[in-house]
Amino acid sequence: MKMNSRKTAYSLVLGAVMAANAILPVTVFAQEQTPAQKGFCSRFPEFVQRLDQRIADRQARIETRRTERLQNLENRRNARDTRRTEAQERRQENFAEHIAKLEARAATDAQKQAVVNFRAAVETAIAVRKTALNVAVKTFRDGVDQTIAQRKTAVDTAINAFKNARQAAVDKIETDCASGINSETVRETFRADMKTAREKFISDGQAIEKFYASIQPLIDVRRQAFDKSHQEFRAAMEKARADLKAAFGA
Repeated sequence: MKMNSRKTAYSLVLGAVMAANAILPVTVFAQEQTPAQKGFCSRFPEFVQRLDQRIADRQARIETRRTERLQNLENRRNARDTRRTEAQERRQENFAEHIAKLEARAATDAQKQAVVNFRAAVETAIAVRKTALNVAVKTFRDGVDQTIAQRKTAVDTAINAFKNARQAAVDKIETDCASGINSETVRETFRADMKTAREKFISDGQAIEKFYASIQPLIDVRRQAFDKSHQEFRAAMEKARADLKAAFGA
C-alpha cells in the first residue's frame, strides 16, 4: 500500500470538514446579514442538510475505497502465494530429477546410502526453510492486518466524534434560535463550535497517520527472518553436498 492511498480515506472526510468551514461564511453567515433574525434560523437547516450530505457522500467513498484496498491486498497476497507455490513445485521437480541421476550413478552401497542421506538432508533443509518463511509471512501479514484494523477504528472514531460535535452545535443553534438569542451570538457560537470540531478532527488525523510507523518494523522483522532462513538453508545444502561429494570421490 502506498502512502498516498493510505491517507485517502481520512482526507476524504477531512475535505468535507474543510468544505463545511469554507461554506459557512459564504452561505450561512452571509445569509445572516438580513435584519431579521429569522433569516439565519430559517435557512440554517438547509445548510446543515447540505453539509450532512457532503459527509455522507465522503463516508460512502471511504467505504468503497476501503473495500477496494482490502480486495487489492488480498489479490496481491494470493498472487505472491501462487508464485511461491509454483516456484517450490519447480524446485521439487528439479530436485527429483537430480536424485534420479545420482541414483543412476551410485555404483556401491556406500554411494547409494550417500544418495539416501543427501536426499533426506535436502528435504529436511527445504522443510525447515519453508516453515520459517511461512511463519515470517504470517507474522508480517497479521501485523499489517492489525494495523489496518486499528487505523479503521481510529478513523471511524474521529469521524463519529466530529459528527457528534456537529450535532451538538446544530442542537444548540436550534435551541438558541427558538429562545430568541441574539443572531450574532448564535452565529459566532456555532462558528466557534465548528472550528473546535474541525481542529480536533485534523489533530486526530495527524495521530492516525502515525499508525503506519508500525509497518516498517514488521518489514524489518520479515526481512531478517528471510535472511536467517536462507543462510541456514545454504549452510545445510553445503554440508549435504560435501558429504555426497566425499562418498562419490569427486
